[in-house]
Amino acid sequence: MRVVVLTGGARAGGMGRAIAEAFLRLGDAVVLSDVGAPLTSHPDYEVAPVDHLQHAASELAGLGPIVAVPCDVTSEEQVETLFDSAVREYGRVDVVVNCAGLAIGLTPVAELTLRDWQVNLDVMATGAFLVAREAARRMAGQGSGRIITIASQAGKTGMPLLAAYSAAKFAVVGLTQSMAAELGEQGITVNAICPGTIDTPLLAVKGGVFQTFSNAAGRTEDDYRARLARQIPARRFGTPQDIAAAAIYLASDGASFVTGEALNVTGGQEMH
Repeated sequence: MRVVVLTGGARAGGMGRAIAEAFLRLGDAVVLSDVGAPLTSHPDYEVAPVDHLQHAASELAGLGPIVAVPCDVTSEEQVETLFDSAVREYGRVDVVVNCAGLAIGLTPVAELTLRDWQVNLDVMATGAFLVAREAARRMAGQGSGRIITIASQAGKTGMPLLAAYSAAKFAVVGLTQSMAAELGEQGITVNAICPGTIDTPLLAVKGGVFQTFSNAAGRTEDDYRARLARQIPARRFGTPQDIAAAAIYLASDGASFVTGEALNVTGGQEMH
């Protein structure tokens, strides 16, 4: 049984929840975390609603061993507590999946506020760093470990209205490569997953991708979604299960020689 620490896992219909379910179905133990309160680094920022963490864990409990630990990834202390809890409960950490993310500041760069820029970097770049660094510390000496961060196709190709988001995700890819180069001799692989358009509730929140880009195109959200799907070579949006499958692969023995990669899971929307 592997011990999997997962951030950003409470939202129903989200990638994190699907990843947690996939590991549990394999017989692994999951330490599930998320934040449902204002961010420590930005107390005035209202976090998009997530299901109560304990409720999310109870829904998954029938699949296998799971514990819920609240964690704001922008807080160094809370990240350390998350890993302390995992080691106290299960004795070790084998796999870490960085999935905490948000959708804010989707505006032309000339209108992007410093606050929105900083929130993106704090959650998705600094947060990923804090979690990955703590994972590396806990895995040191084990002779193995898997660190996986959810990046984005926008972390490979910059997109309009996504300057802050893209900057954070580009940072994640660079962090992944640097850590992979450092940790390979310890048997620790470090990889990123770059999802394309994945049909999750986060895309549909107010001010999110679907609303922002449909407004920019002067179309209804339904029309925008249909047109976007036709532009993807696979002719569909991805599902959270598509991302979960990639995480399972990167955590598997079959991927022991795969490190430093930013794996596209985009249906061909991104081929770089």
